[in-house]
Amino acid sequence: MRVDTALALGDLVHERRTHLGWSQAELAERMGVSRRWVNEFEGGKGTAQLRLAFDALTVLGLVLEANERDR
Repeated sequence: MRVDTALALGDLVHERRTHLGWSQAELAERMGVSRRWVNEFEGGKGTAQLRLAFDALTVLGLVLEANERDR
């Protein structure tokens, strides 16, 4: 999946979370954040804290890889 916006990153987290069969509340509990934060992050809210975004990826077993953009 190509992740080039906050919304795309939220979509990635949403897809992985649902693949694992976890609710937003379960992910939030595993991360130590509120369900509201997970909901806003999955919705692409641009003000989500970067540290928490990476925490979400870690908890879900995902790695973010950066590549040069095709020209």
